[in-house]
Amino acid sequence: MTAETLVRSSRRASRLSQKALGERSGVAASSLSLIESGDRIPTVATLERLLAATGRSLVSIPTRRADTATIAERIAAAVREGEPASALRHFIQLNDNLAAEHHEVRFALTIAEPAPTGVKHWDAAIAALVEYRLQEAGLPVPAWTQDPSRTLRKSWTFTAGRYVVPVDRARVPKSFLDRNVLIDEDTLTSY
Repeated sequence: MTAETLVRSSRRASRLSQKALGERSGVAASSLSLIESGDRIPTVATLERLLAATGRSLVSIPTRRADTATIAERIAAAVREGEPASALRHFIQLNDNLAAEHHEVRFALTIAEPAPTGVKHWDAAIAALVEYRLQEAGLPVPAWTQDPSRTLRKSWTFTAGRYVVPVDRARVPKSFLDRNVLIDEDTLTSY
């Protein structure tokens, strides 16, 4: 996870504005803006100070795989660029990352609350996937996955193409059904 993603996701999860985080941490809001945009790389001390002001701390985990917050940002970028196939590939990569890790590393990849992608069905799908992969391993599920904003009012069939192939609801994992995201369980098979 990059410093910009870590700071931005921590600030948003804490429901703080850049100005409020700047006041709490002693880091100027203008500097914070540059950090969050990736135009400035903070020192470790500054990063720790910013995170502490959000009630969080910096932790090292033994993996090179991208975490949920990082991949959610990639999905958001693909959405902004009008590339639904790229958003889908990033989602499948998140699935593969979580499936490949075990125990505390799998859980650690999901702790930081991802920023909204700008498209509710992706936010719901990400929350459903995290819950699905953690529950299959008997791990706790982060509270952010239960936010009502991560549940769709109407069903959405998981697809990136022009054609929507109907999905048999009996083959949709519960965490996805609960959020009205229709995805066949075979799509989540990771090799």
